[in-house]
Amino acid sequence: MRLFTTLVFDQFVRGTAEVSSPPEFNDHLGKASSIVYEIEVEEAAGTSPVISVRHKHSNSGKGFIALTNLLTTTALDSLPFRDVKVQAGPLGGLGQVAVQLGGTNPVARVRIWATGWSA
Repeated sequence: MRLFTTLVFDQFVRGTAEVSSPPEFNDHLGKASSIVYEIEVEEAAGTSPVISVRHKHSNSGKGFIALTNLLTTTALDSLPFRDVKVQAGPLGGLGQVAVQLGGTNPVARVRIWATGWSA
């Protein structure tokens, strides 16, 4: 049964530091037994920009551990970029999705929708 469909990440990401989804979605992303992520990039700049996306989880909320690399250094040379990835459980009680860009001076507008499913 579908539990939710929510836009959990909607940001301009600048530079190569990892950026996580806002904390108000942590509980939401921990409620599902599996999650379907739709990742969209409509704008990107910089030299040879690439994107990595990870699902992270935690039970305590004191630290999040990367569970799965949904995308790993995927080139953003053809826009718009769209991909759908599935994060199967078991998952921790809290969840995050994290985005990291690579390349020289990368900038990208990233949106990620999540649909959570119960077992």
